[in-house]
Amino acid sequence: MHIKTHNLIIWAVMALSFAACSKDNDPIVPEEEENTETQQEWSLVFEDNFDGTAYDTQNWSSYQTQSWSSAWNRYVVPNDASLAEVSDGALHMRARWNDETDLPETGAIQSVGKYSFTYGKLEVRAKFTRSGKGAWPAIWLMPQNAVYNGWPDCGEIDVMERLNNDAFVYQVIHQSASPGQELKPAPSATKSIDLNEYNTYGIIKSENKIEFQVNGKTTFTHVKNAVNGTRWPYETDFYIILNYACADKGDSGVYFWPGSVTDTTGFPYEMAIDYVKVWQLKDVE
Repeated sequence: MHIKTHNLIIWAVMALSFAACSKDNDPIVPEEEENTETQQEWSLVFEDNFDGTAYDTQNWSSYQTQSWSSAWNRYVVPNDASLAEVSDGALHMRARWNDETDLPETGAIQSVGKYSFTYGKLEVRAKFTRSGKGAWPAIWLMPQNAVYNGWPDCGEIDVMERLNNDAFVYQVIHQSASPGQELKPAPSATKSIDLNEYNTYGIIKSENKIEFQVNGKTTFTHVKNAVNGTRWPYETDFYIILNYACADKGDSGVYFWPGSVTDTTGFPYEMAIDYVKVWQLKDVE
């Protein structure tokens, strides 16, 4: 999510092919019961259920940087409560269309400087109440204290990215094998999901691997090896970003992964987040 370059066009095609060619096309559905045996191994260390009337500023702050050269935060509007609204027991991340400027306005909050974790299990329960062409909501992690400076060297963990009205999501790792040279991300489109209902998107981050999950079931695993392990950036603490990015109509010349907005009648787009939780193994300090 942090920086999208044109090589992701190739990667997106690979990912779509991966999703289409999978032999196991059964949709991912929410689990009816938690695996209590597994849960007993973990201790809850962070929890935000968004029960108030605004997001907790002890946990989150508005993303402040609008970048005209970057896609995901090009149209971020800082400190706009209507784009990151807490109501009815959920955080509502939104992207709206400004008819005067004929451009989107998007919301983003982050836990930078407030909460980060090195190893543990993260779960975010979310659903998509409104979406359309150009929609690009995401749940992702960036390093609080980077092992390597600059992107992609610093590492990035995309717990969930959805494009447009896709019936699946992407779960992506970004890192480099040498300074400034990104390793091509592996195809990472999930199976189909009922995105109109709540689903949990998560990772288990450990010393030598990152395991992606949807509804408690493993989807992909990124393992430290002889290639990516030469510059493994994940042995540090990462903070959480929740945002609803959106493309423009294509006039800016900036590449947007979901493509351009073609119809503005469906705005505002919205992702509702029920909770964010982090657990650590009980023997981990």
